[in-house]
Amino acid sequence: MPLLEIENLQVSFNTIDGIVPAVTGVDLTVERGETVGLVGESGSGKTTLARAVMGLIRPDAGLIRIGDREVTQISRREMNAVRREIAMMFQDPVGSLSPRFKVGHLVTEPLRVHRRNPGDLSAEAVRLLDLVGLDAGYARRYPHELSGGQARRVGVARALALSPKILIADEPTAGLDLSIQGEVLNLLAEIQEQSGIAMLVITHNLAVVRHVSDRTIVMYRGEFLEEGATEKIFAAPQHDYTRRLLAASRHDYALNGKHTYK
Repeated sequence: MPLLEIENLQVSFNTIDGIVPAVTGVDLTVERGETVGLVGESGSGKTTLARAVMGLIRPDAGLIRIGDREVTQISRREMNAVRREIAMMFQDPVGSLSPRFKVGHLVTEPLRVHRRNPGDLSAEAVRLLDLVGLDAGYARRYPHELSGGQARRVGVARALALSPKILIADEPTAGLDLSIQGEVLNLLAEIQEQSGIAMLVITHNLAVVRHVSDRTIVMYRGEFLEEGATEKIFAAPQHDYTRRLLAASRHDYALNGKHTYK
């Protein structure tokens, strides 16, 4: 059984111009230990899909199954229990952390919310920070005292607090320098190798997808246009939109210099 299964998902929004479809009838599975990359330009529906999976948006139609539970129409209380199995890293690494609390409190907050008691929360905060390559001193810092890369690592630690089976990473390298992007992606790869966690990586950055994903899905205007093994899509894209994305990416590399992650 896949850890995440989506069938015919449809999400739309009411606007002043009428109903605007954001996700239109997509199907998706994520298996245990697999990394799936969901790539597309801004406004293609990637984040909307992720928010629907997390129960932050109620879809118009379709099915979302996490493990053996169908979660599309369950109550908020039931969804809170499901969220122990799935975690999300949001786009803004600093903005997603409350400025009122220190890092040690923030990374252990999911344990409080879900009433998981590991014993010594301070020791657990240090363990989680160590997991993402930050020393114990960071537990005493506030979010505004972190660099973008450090804040992203704190976000990873927070997402892993409940030992989820699936991690949704929404633009995990957004706003980071190229060298820091590589550090974050290598960190995610290491954590997956150690824990077997499944990942859905949502990005417009094709270099990110190629680096981390076993399988890639190309999304445009709410639809999945192409799906397959990552290297196959990069070597022989079938859809014209995918070919344009790759051409634009190569042009960007030519202008700014290509960066290869370890």
